[in-house]
Amino acid sequence: MTRQFLLGTAAAFLIAGQASALTMTVVKEGRNVDASASAGGDSDSNSDFATNSVFTSEVSAHAMEVPLLQAGDADTHLGFGAWASANARQHSEIGALSISGEGSANASGSHGNIDFVSALGHAETLNQGEFEANASSSIKILFNIDEAAAFNLSGFISAGIEQAVGLGESGSRSIARVFFGNDDEETTIFEREVFEDGRKFEESGVIEAGNYLFSIFADASVFGSFFPGDLIGDSDDMLPDFGYATGSSFSANLNLQAIDKPIPEPVTASLACFGLGALVLQASRRRRA
Repeated sequence: MTRQFLLGTAAAFLIAGQASALTMTVVKEGRNVDASASAGGDSDSNSDFATNSVFTSEVSAHAMEVPLLQAGDADTHLGFGAWASANARQHSEIGALSISGEGSANASGSHGNIDFVSALGHAETLNQGEFEANASSSIKILFNIDEAAAFNLSGFISAGIEQAVGLGESGSRSIARVFFGNDDEETTIFEREVFEDGRKFEESGVIEAGNYLFSIFADASVFGSFFPGDLIGDSDDMLPDFGYATGSSFSANLNLQAIDKPIPEPVTASLACFGLGALVLQASRRRRA
C-alpha cells in the first residue's frame, strides 16, 4: 500500500512539472509574387505562389513598343518606342512556431524616343509612348494558437526609391506595409506603412489563444500616358528618353514562444518526494507498533 502511494505521489510531481506545448496551425495562407508590364501594344506578365512551407521565387515582365517607321520607308525609324519592366522576388518560410520572409518589388518604364507628331498626329498611334509596369511581393497568413504565447516581431520596410523623373502624364507609386492583429476580435497589435521612407520595427508581447493574421507586402508601379498638347514642337523635334523607376522591399521575422507553467526545480521536487515518503513510512511504522 505504501509503495503504491509513493509511486502515485512521484507521478503527480512529474505531471505537475510538464511544460506547456504550444501549437501554431496555419488556417489560410497566401504568399505571392506578381509582375506585369505594357508598352504601346506590347504586354507581358508573370506570377508565382507558394505551395510548400519554404517559398523562393522571382518573376519578371518586360514589354517594348515596336519602333515607328517613316511612311513609305521600311528602313527609316522615327525613333524607338516606349518600354516597361517589372520584377518581384520573395523568400519566405513557415516554421513550427515562426513565420519569416523577405521580398522586393521594382518597376520602371520610359516613353521612349519618338517624335511628337507621331505621338499625337494620328488616331491609330495615340498609344505610342504609353507605358505601365506593376510589381508586388506579398505574404498573408492566418494562423491559430491553442494557448497563450509570447511573440516577437522584427524587421524593416522601405518604399519610394525613385530613380528618374517622368514627363507628361506620368508617375510612380510604391508602398510597403506590415500588419499583425487578432482576427477574432479584429484588433490591431502592430501596424506600419511607408511610402517614401524606410523604417525598422520591433514589437513584442503576449497573445492569448485564438486566430491571428500576419501580413507584409511590397508594391511598386510606374505609368506614363501619351503626351499632352503643350509639349508638341516642330515635326523634327524628338522626345528624349524620360521615364520612372521605383521600388519597395521588406524583411520580417515573427517568432512565438510557449509560456511555460511553473516547474519545480529537480532538486526541490526530489526532496519533496522523499520528505513526503518519509512521513508516510513513519506513520506506517507507528501503526505497526
